[in-house]
Amino acid sequence: MPVRKKKSVPQRLLLQRPPLIPMHEPLTRDEVQRLQRHMRKHGPRSLTPRQHDAIWDFLFDLPESQGWLSHMVEQTQAAQASLRPRAKKEA
Repeated sequence: MPVRKKKSVPQRLLLQRPPLIPMHEPLTRDEVQRLQRHMRKHGPRSLTPRQHDAIWDFLFDLPESQGWLSHMVEQTQAAQASLRPRAKKEA
């Protein structure tokens, strides 16, 4: 019986996690953008949960975010209303 040739399977390289970058508080728009750039480059696990929460809190407090959220709520409510059966008018 022939001997099977060993397959060459490339091993997944384990890259070291980039060092956590310190967060300067209070957050400014520049600081949020710096944290977001770091996260895009090194992945979402490169920031701490506290940093993620700080970014979301900053974005949530922006006036344009509140406008966008209220618009999305209106759209969702309109879509839900369109799915409800209409009451039949009795003649």
